Amino acid sequence: LMSKSILETIVEQRKLDVAQAKLQVPVEDLMKALDVYPVINFQDRLASNGGKVTVLAEVKRASPSKGDIAIDINAAKQAMLYAQSGASAISCLTEPKWFKGTLEDMKSIREAITNLENRPALLRKDFIVDEYQIYEARANGADSLLLIVATLTDEELTQFLSKSRELNMEPLVEVATDEEMTRAIKVGSKVIGINNRNLHTFTVDLDTTKRLIANSEGASDILFVALSGISTRSDVEQFEAINVRAVLVGESLMRSSNPMNKIRELQGVPLVLVKICGIQDEEMAIATAEAGADFIGLVFAESRRKVTLERAKSIVQALHKWRRNSEKSMEAILDGEQKQDSREWFSERCQDLSRAIQKTRPLVVGVFANNDVAWIQEIVDSVGLDIVQLSGTEALNSGLQFSVPVWKALHVPESEEKSEENFAEIRAQKFAEKFQEARGFNSALLLDTKDATALGGTGRVFDWEIATALTNKNHQFFLAGGLNPENVLGAVRAVSPFGVDVSSGVESGPGVKDLEKIQKFIV
Repeated sequence: LMSKSILETIVEQRKLDVAQAKLQVPVEDLMKALDVYPVINFQDRLASNGGKVTVLAEVKRASPSKGDIAIDINAAKQAMLYAQSGASAISCLTEPKWFKGTLEDMKSIREAITNLENRPALLRKDFIVDEYQIYEARANGADSLLLIVATLTDEELTQFLSKSRELNMEPLVEVATDEEMTRAIKVGSKVIGINNRNLHTFTVDLDTTKRLIANSEGASDILFVALSGISTRSDVEQFEAINVRAVLVGESLMRSSNPMNKIRELQGVPLVLVKICGIQDEEMAIATAEAGADFIGLVFAESRRKVTLERAKSIVQALHKWRRNSEKSMEAILDGEQKQDSREWFSERCQDLSRAIQKTRPLVVGVFANNDVAWIQEIVDSVGLDIVQLSGTEALNSGLQFSVPVWKALHVPESEEKSEENFAEIRAQKFAEKFQEARGFNSALLLDTKDATALGGTGRVFDWEIATALTNKNHQFFLAGGLNPENVLGAVRAVSPFGVDVSSGVESGPGVKDLEKIQKFIV
């Protein structure tokens, strides 16, 4: 006798689970709850990105092939990160034994996203074997649910499609072979997901989607979704070329330290790292991390945002616990490399930063200005800082004196008389010379507004034409000075910086951080 596949085993168990569920919550009770959560059109939501591929982001605690992935994840918080990043739909596993998901996970996600403007559609991803589960999905906030052709007869598939549509849910119908594709089209499926993972062996072949679409007939009005094994922008581009309208991504998002950036990467949105500076307490630090910040700045220089040593230690300990990692993810520069061009040097250091953020986020930056070197190093060691930022008039070669990477702030005059015809080019050239001087000693440079009375946090903008002239010559840096939720997108589009740094622009009053502004800035 042949042994059962994983799929067959799961389906048998789900039939037993449904029998138990019916005893605990009769279908009549589910039918009374059908109007609790208004439905949006799943198909329309997936097709809402102007012809570009949309992301169906999945909350998945575990899987039969990979075991535990993120077993302790807060499903609602993870889903909010997906929603804030522009995911068109969110998939939630609700199978409890192999995928460790629950209906409570899905319901908590719906509660979290339900009032968002243009909210993502919510998909129940499970092994549907009984009409009861369709009522269950609708009553717990789903806009759609998965129907796996391999587990259903044509009669069941037709019945479940009809019942789902009766409840205003357009299902995602999953296929993995040519025969299943033919069956899905024959019963009138409108949204078909092609699984690149063989559900009997759990091996992945991304060419499955391409092959099945090429062999499908009568599929002109069908919205195709690629499922499983998608982790890079090049994967997505491969599917865009063959008229796939959405991709389902699960494991790579669950394992990412920054799922917001991962979704943007998959959608082809340029990645810009974000530093929120001037955090002064543990609660705001954690909330800022949860909002998606890549770096959190603690100010040790004289400022209204200055933190005490003890408070800084407490903040860093809280962040280490949150990110489940206190290890240093970047090495200090030990000796100055003077031979390399500054563009090449800072490009490589920025790549180092990006890799570090993928592993551990957020990194904690200590901000100093004209402070004693030994004192700064003492703070680094006792607090556990990841990076030192020098925002004063320190020499550009000061970075080798510390055990962690160093960023150096360069201050740009707020406004100057533009007497020369090529004003921005001339000013940019002067800063390019500073970049060359700073190479070999610093991991990153930061352009901020020059002020006679403050070394940052002024809330004032310098002339972005100078910064744009630098990026046009392939210089990479962080942009600071007067950024806020209203102008940051314009700044990113105009300048294309490697990262952005904000402090006063996300405050409700002097030195008082505003979480809503932080969230808007990051998104």
